[in-house]
Amino acid sequence: MPDAPTPSAAPAAAPPRPLRVAPLGIGAALPEAIVTSAEIEQRLGLEPDWLVSRTHIKQRHILADDEKLTDFALLAAERALADAGIDGAEVDLVIGACLISDDIAPSMAAVVSSRLGAGHAASFDVSSGCSGFVASVATATAMIESGRFRTVLVVAAEAMSRLTNRSDKATAGLLGDGAGAIVLQGTDSEGVGRVGRSVMGSDGANGGTVRVATEHPSIYDDGEFGAGIPFAVQMNGFDTYKTAVKHFEETVRETAAVEGLELDDIDLIVLHQANGRILEAVRKRLKLPAERMASSVETHGNTSAASVALALADARADGRVVPGTRLLLAGFGSGLAWAGITMIWEGPANGR
Repeated sequence: MPDAPTPSAAPAAAPPRPLRVAPLGIGAALPEAIVTSAEIEQRLGLEPDWLVSRTHIKQRHILADDEKLTDFALLAAERALADAGIDGAEVDLVIGACLISDDIAPSMAAVVSSRLGAGHAASFDVSSGCSGFVASVATATAMIESGRFRTVLVVAAEAMSRLTNRSDKATAGLLGDGAGAIVLQGTDSEGVGRVGRSVMGSDGANGGTVRVATEHPSIYDDGEFGAGIPFAVQMNGFDTYKTAVKHFEETVRETAAVEGLELDDIDLIVLHQANGRILEAVRKRLKLPAERMASSVETHGNTSAASVALALADARADGRVVPGTRLLLAGFGSGLAWAGITMIWEGPANGR
């Protein structure tokens, strides 16, 4: 009679899942150099206030030629960790959100992770344009909820000035540079803070509406922009406006609904800072008072993936985000892609 097979070793126990995911800290970093809309108007031969009246953007921060985006990503990350009271060595996953960093490889997240002293923390970048930060927060939350990671740093940084056609009046006055970061942590303790469910979607069939082309052939090459200008943002302004307003409204309402919330339950809504006209149109559709929508577009411009993080950091610095503040974050942009998520802030009160 053959011997009975030897039982295989029992599989390792799955890591425990946390009771909740808490947002603990936020940080931001901006280049020192500022370019005003008046300067751009003069350069392009536009009437005074032409840009401001159409975008509500008065200025934007711009990286100098010798500055590295990863330096600002690192600074934003360090400030977020300090705000959270977390050491870099505690981070076990870094997610970067950006269109293009200093190098195509290694990822921005890997560079930030190593310079933070996060050891062999996992790291990867998400390239989802203007929805990238919110999509990365949703991804980080799911990774923590799986039990695989405990402390995750999400850092969004963009050098949009390096993807700008300075002679294109449709985009030259919109874009700016900057970085923002948030710290999320899984915990089994009771507490006020938690990250809620997310809403995400995309419409690649209309992806040519907002595009950054390369030198290589693209499925969008027969569209409005032809073969496109390599490494320069191109957009159909009118189509982008209509589509953005529609998707922002739908995403905000759906994100609240999946948590069983009404809009009146949200203390502060933080949208991708596309431009002031889009934000104002969305606010009116949602019938919200101005004080319940964060805005940093006047001073930062459109910083793509970094914009939600920068607006959130500004609101925290102003004392509008304290423990117990219920937030709704939403991004929409290239892809076309959109993402929304709610959270209740956990981190210590401003000025601790």
